Amino acid sequence: MRKRLLGFLLLSGLTIATAWAQTRTLSGVIKDASGKPIPGANVVIRGTTRGTTTDSQGRYTLSDVPANGRIQISNIGFLATEKTVSSGQTMLDISLTEDVSNLEEVVVTGLASSIKRSNAANAVSSVNADKLVGTTRPATLDNALAGKVVGANIVSNSGAPGGGVSVRLRGISSINLTTEPLYVVDGIIINNSQFNTGSGSRAFSGATTTSNVSSQDQSANRLADLNPADVENVEVLKGPSASAIYGTRANAGVIVITTKRGKSGKTKVNFGQDVGWAQALRFLGSSNWDNAKIDKFFEVYGISGYTPEDYKRLLAESNGRTWDYEKLAFGEKGMLRNTRLSISGGNERTKFFISGGLTDENGIMKRTGFNRNSLRANIDHKLSDRIDVSMSSSYINSSSSRGFLGNDNNGVSIGYNIAYIPNFIDITRRADGSYPTWEYTGQNPFEIIDRGDNLDRTNRFLQSGSATLYLMKKEKSTLKLLASGGVDFLLTENETYFPDDVEFQKQRANPGASRFTKNRSLYTYVQSFLTYNTSVNGLDLQSQVGALRNVQSLDLSWIQGEGLLAGQRNPLTAAVRTPDQFFQRSQDVAVDVSQEVNWKDRIIARAGVRFDRSSLNGDNTKWYAFPRANVAINLTRFDFFQSNIISQLKPRVAFGRTGGVPAFGNYFNSLGSVVYDGRLGAVAPTSVGLTSVGPETAQEIEGGIDIGFFNNRLSLEATYYDKTVFNLLNPFTLSPGTGVTSYRAFPVGNLQNRGIELALTANPVNKSNFNWTTTLQFWNNRSKITKLDIPEAYVGNGFGAFGRNRLRVGASPTAWYGTPIVNGQPTMYGDAQPKFQMSWYNSVRFLNNFDFSMLWHTSQGNYNSSLNLELKDEGGTSPDWGKDDDGDGIPNGADERLFGTPNNNTSYFIQNASAIRLREVALYYNIPKTAFGKLFGNTVQGIRLGVSAQNVLLFSKYFGYDTEASNFGNSATGFGVDLTPFPSSRRTFFHLSVDF
Repeated sequence: MRKRLLGFLLLSGLTIATAWAQTRTLSGVIKDASGKPIPGANVVIRGTTRGTTTDSQGRYTLSDVPANGRIQISNIGFLATEKTVSSGQTMLDISLTEDVSNLEEVVVTGLASSIKRSNAANAVSSVNADKLVGTTRPATLDNALAGKVVGANIVSNSGAPGGGVSVRLRGISSINLTTEPLYVVDGIIINNSQFNTGSGSRAFSGATTTSNVSSQDQSANRLADLNPADVENVEVLKGPSASAIYGTRANAGVIVITTKRGKSGKTKVNFGQDVGWAQALRFLGSSNWDNAKIDKFFEVYGISGYTPEDYKRLLAESNGRTWDYEKLAFGEKGMLRNTRLSISGGNERTKFFISGGLTDENGIMKRTGFNRNSLRANIDHKLSDRIDVSMSSSYINSSSSRGFLGNDNNGVSIGYNIAYIPNFIDITRRADGSYPTWEYTGQNPFEIIDRGDNLDRTNRFLQSGSATLYLMKKEKSTLKLLASGGVDFLLTENETYFPDDVEFQKQRANPGASRFTKNRSLYTYVQSFLTYNTSVNGLDLQSQVGALRNVQSLDLSWIQGEGLLAGQRNPLTAAVRTPDQFFQRSQDVAVDVSQEVNWKDRIIARAGVRFDRSSLNGDNTKWYAFPRANVAINLTRFDFFQSNIISQLKPRVAFGRTGGVPAFGNYFNSLGSVVYDGRLGAVAPTSVGLTSVGPETAQEIEGGIDIGFFNNRLSLEATYYDKTVFNLLNPFTLSPGTGVTSYRAFPVGNLQNRGIELALTANPVNKSNFNWTTTLQFWNNRSKITKLDIPEAYVGNGFGAFGRNRLRVGASPTAWYGTPIVNGQPTMYGDAQPKFQMSWYNSVRFLNNFDFSMLWHTSQGNYNSSLNLELKDEGGTSPDWGKDDDGDGIPNGADERLFGTPNNNTSYFIQNASAIRLREVALYYNIPKTAFGKLFGNTVQGIRLGVSAQNVLLFSKYFGYDTEASNFGNSATGFGVDLTPFPSSRRTFFHLSVDF
């Protein structure tokens, strides 16, 4: 009996010893290269779901670690590493290297999945919070992306407060539909529309046409509502190979925005205050006058109501005094204020991020500005080991006043009128409050500035949430159900108003006009995905299937009154009232299936297909398939690859297909209303829908290679893409014998975009007191029509002989055409799209506590159709009017560049808009804690001071306020028309940030 007991105890001891040898508890500290602890780092046993995160001191404890097991350590901003735990080892301290190339950041691969950039097979551009707002404070999020995304053409259509930005990814994706990308915020599709205020309609523009609505003066994008300070990361899915996961609405690419979330640990409070000013970036200038110029000016122009003697008399009466009307109109120093407060923190079960922001910006013109007040709450909670829930809630109240600029047919447009006012004519406001008239312009621009209103106000709610249920959770496999959804509700109210005693209103039969517009939008989105992850013999497999539904509803209405009662703004008091209302509702449903295979991070492949149907298609029961596939090979992870120089070598290839749904109403016919003998009737439309219309389809093949040297301190990302858009939709003229004029949309041909994207990142110096990181990016795009089923035709916007776009096989649809006409064909000039773009970003940390950064950007080979010089030539105010550059004895202002002169042709108006600009520059100082620790105790953890500027320098020979200005900026074609827009401004800030 004793022998049996002894044997049992001995066997038990051996079993316990063996178990101890196989598993144990491992602990240690995770630090950076300088020895500072890294809180929140992930420590995971490879091949399992077991792991932990480090605390505020970088410490971790991991139980049940097997003998000779491999531990994976990762954290955002650092390169991940793996360590083998030897038998009996219980302590392991690890130092992580800074991730200069962002290989460890997570990028989107599916609607419910993501992947490390080091394993990604698509060229997905990512811009984190530091690059978005860490340098300076752009007013809007889309403006903060300018020059930072390789493969994107991001331009400001107007310098008006509140933005007005156009984004095109890898060229244009249509000739008639939108080419703006789809925007997704925290998992839900949002509205980024531009809602017209009606300021260009006849009642407010002084136009002689009967057009009721003008869309030339670009309104603000509704992305302006989002507070850039709340954003953690922006991922740009530039082409169908990456954006195919969004299917039927992703032809123009997708921009995925993720807002900040809390992290477990000590509660952090951040307060920030930015104060600065905005000033005009550049002025066009004006020429002086003398008697000889007056004689020459009237030799060219016959001005009704004035003679050369009148001009000479007025010139003499000015006694040599002149007025710079550009500076008087656009010379304000607009004050900029930005205040933000955020609180974040939590524990292992609940994490939170709560923020508030106040933005108050005045424009460079009186009575213009932009305001935004925002509140956000993001909460993540772990209900149990198997259920996680997340919620994002945001409310925004914004407003702007944008003035009256752009092209309004020589009516009230401020810039338009200034072009025709000689600098010796005094039209400034008199002491008695009156505004003198100058008959040649028709309206005193300062009266428009002081008395006209072009306002918008927006209230917006963004709500999203998700729940993850782990149906199965084993050591090497999981099965989870992810359900998510949300709503985007916005109400934008516009008010446009002129009193009855404004000069151009007094000339009307019904003076005094007001217009109140309400734009109500509700987007809802819901999706549910089942995801199975497992690991088998070194293969990590992820299978995913899901369904989604997206509903977009719009209610657009306005009422306009002309002939207001004195002192009234209400359109219902007007003599003539014009109402209108438009309802729109569309729905997309989709099913998505995908499979990912990862073999030891060596070979990563993914394939999937999404089936969509949309109520916007002619057959709304038909399903359209959008497949995708990609593969990446990390050669440096293979055992046969041994190199001390090359740290990453990853060839990759991807394929994808997306859609572009027709515009609302393209497939059905709408009867018009008419009144006969006091009774309502209906009339047939002259433009009809096409019942068989389907989506435009884009297909892309993308290939590239990512190379890293010297532990990725030098890295290159190179990509080539070939994207073809099939079945381009465009209005189609029908024979008059059919009884109607045209189809609203008809498939007319195919469009191809090809381009190269290069990004070189280096960390030349990495010392404890000096760290320099630099990134150089290059990208280009070539567009051409490869198939056209209709005769050549003009397309898009433009002004006749000043330049129009045209559909021509083998040519770009954004190229400019005009006079002279040779053999019946218009002459082709430059392209509105740039030949190439480059950006150069630098970040330098020196003397431990100083941070310096700057961003240079150049766009080369893009041409605008510019009428700025032509208008000022006609008004005699162009700065070189009296010069004779070609030596023909005729002043420049009266030479061939003048519209209507015998030798004039379109070449004088298609101007090279190439430019080099310093977009951002900043210097910050992090005050050492030793300097304020005794004063504030342990309450304040950090103080950061800085100075920065945005849109700092512009180098270009282009004659305009900005090379990026565009009257039709968000159009698929016809953008690049520049006609007296709101001037761009240089923004300068002082910054204070305090961490508690």
